[in-house]
Amino acid sequence: MIKLIKPSIEHKEMYKSMIEEWQQFGGPYAPCIVDYDCSNPIDGLDYDATIKVVDDYSKGNIFDYDVDYFEKSDFYFIFDNNDLIGVGEVRHNLKQLGKQLRGHIVCGIRPSKRNKGYALESIKYMVDKLKEDGIDEVILCHYSENEIIPKIIRKLDFKFRNSVISEAVNKEIKCYTKKLK
Repeated sequence: MIKLIKPSIEHKEMYKSMIEEWQQFGGPYAPCIVDYDCSNPIDGLDYDATIKVVDDYSKGNIFDYDVDYFEKSDFYFIFDNNDLIGVGEVRHNLKQLGKQLRGHIVCGIRPSKRNKGYALESIKYMVDKLKEDGIDEVILCHYSENEIIPKIIRKLDFKFRNSVISEAVNKEIKCYTKKLK
């Protein structure tokens, strides 16, 4: 059974193992904390810093490169029973650029757990979190080369909104919406 759990110090070894797997497999790495930790040697992984980022983002103390996109976000470890299978991010109070390029939800499933329906189930739970927060419409965005998210979007009945070329990454980003009320 899928559970979204706030990262804490007790998850350190499971997280480190997941990051090692991701590093061996290669990118893409999502969400941003996974990307950052995969970019550094595993023996230098500072899990306390990861937890601090998680805590800071939930309070609205976000990195400069994110301030134009959203006000705060919540990171979740995605578990299947007691097995750490991925990381999710739910973004709150999207700004205009966030609505155009990022969306509310990011989900990363560790390589050995992919193609088992975990991303679909995890995104369902993250949509529920946004619904609990009173969000009327969820926005999901993805790079055009992503082959998994479009399948999930169809299954969850999201509607295509638009596509744009992001100058920052020089990639096409497709955006979808779903009304919750």
